[in-house]
Amino acid sequence: MSLKSITRFSNELARSSVVALDAALRDKMVLDVAAKIDQAFFSGTGGTEPLGILNYTGVQSVPASGVLTLDKLLDAIALMYTANVDTSRLRWVMPSRTFISLRKLKDTDGRYLIVPDDTADAVFRLFGIPVLVTNRIPTNGGAGTNEGSVVLADFSQIAVARDLAPSVKLLSELYADFDQQAIRVVARYDAAPLNPLAVVVLRGVTS
Repeated sequence: MSLKSITRFSNELARSSVVALDAALRDKMVLDVAAKIDQAFFSGTGGTEPLGILNYTGVQSVPASGVLTLDKLLDAIALMYTANVDTSRLRWVMPSRTFISLRKLKDTDGRYLIVPDDTADAVFRLFGIPVLVTNRIPTNGGAGTNEGSVVLADFSQIAVARDLAPSVKLLSELYADFDQQAIRVVARYDAAPLNPLAVVVLRGVTS
């Protein structure tokens, strides 16, 4: 699945810019393309972009309508056990709002249920499983429903194919008639699960 972007700019702007305009535009475009690839890997619908994890077929699922609870996380871990997945390779992936909501959970005495280990590394963990906090996972259910998802997965069982890493080319002649140049960024990737059972999606999570 290809991702292409092109930005035109005038030679006059390039000459008068106080920074290296082509380098600044190149870095911004590569960053935007990388963000688009990340988002597609989670929620892509196929077609001209990779099919995202949230849209894989055959994965395991936990209905988690409403505010996410720790019991729902345990239900997801239980599904991994039944699928004989190596739990040492598992990773949680969730939006920041969901993770912060979990961190705010308290017992009846007002003590936080999730307490970080001051002697451990800086990696966030839930039930011993590292957490990747990312806002690339949509939190509107794709239709303004304010519902998001949480993923528990063994990413070693998801194959990522790279035909072309984000590559940059300066087009200095194509728009010469307009006294302009352009920067083109092209990337070509795809992804698919090797073992769909190594992915659990908790759907319908609200903040």
